[in-house]
Amino acid sequence: MMENKMEERNWKYKITSSWTAVIAVAITTAVSGGFTFWLYTAHDGAFVGLGGLTAFFAIICVLSAYGAMSFKLLVDQNGFYFRTKPGNGRYYRYREIRSMWLATDKETDLQQATYCNFETMDGKRSRFLVLDPQLDAVDYMIERVEAVGASHEEDDSDREFVIPGKRKVGGLVIFTVLLLPVLYLIFRWTSMPLILRMIPFIAFLVPTVQVFSRGLFFKLKIQKDGFYCRTNPFDGRYYRYGDILDCCLVEAERGTRRHETYYAYYMKFTDRANRTHRVLYDKSLYEREMNELVARIERAKEDEE
Repeated sequence: MMENKMEERNWKYKITSSWTAVIAVAITTAVSGGFTFWLYTAHDGAFVGLGGLTAFFAIICVLSAYGAMSFKLLVDQNGFYFRTKPGNGRYYRYREIRSMWLATDKETDLQQATYCNFETMDGKRSRFLVLDPQLDAVDYMIERVEAVGASHEEDDSDREFVIPGKRKVGGLVIFTVLLLPVLYLIFRWTSMPLILRMIPFIAFLVPTVQVFSRGLFFKLKIQKDGFYCRTNPFDGRYYRYGDILDCCLVEAERGTRRHETYYAYYMKFTDRANRTHRVLYDKSLYEREMNELVARIERAKEDEE
């Protein structure tokens, strides 16, 4: 009933998801499924591994289509209606928004993504991908938030920020389960020495464990006099700002694939024991918090001088 009423309003802007990515994944799934069927009819056992990948692509396709059908952003002069899945749509008045801003994350040297982030008064944060045709609507929303004085900017030097890990690792679990048949075929149907057959398992296991560890255990809590940092189950520690000798935010090349350079973002800091630490972060979501963390460390150094 509420959905129908929302649709009937006179909206200034209406934004829905792009179906380009969904179509691309659907084509990939169809091609992979065709090869799987051909291998099956040819009685080639490799269809098991390729079938696992096809199932993974199919799941991604369904989830992408679900997200594209669900996402909706409707904007008027008093507020906006935001929905990412059926049942969670809500109308936000601009005065309910603490702050709203655009953030850009350079994923590769050929592609960068722009997100609109907004935070409500209760600290809940949401974001959505912004495409070029949507910039006018987002700029209008940001202007309205600022115009009604709803941002209520606090003194950032006293405010506490918490950056959690990425706890939604369900996609990685699905990918791991579906990739196991491929790894099994590599291990079972080759005559290479055992140590060489273990290489694919090790190459897959190490990054998988790292992703799970970051998602489940990572935590960065930025407080008035210091910050608590934990990147794995065993290295959690509280640092006073005055105990940090040096720090900076780094944009680093993560690797190159198909002539594209991929980037990662992290904070590098050195403590009193001259140990250097690196803390990865999502620039598109937490750039402001990381800038504030570095600023607090710099202020503490200036106060000591």
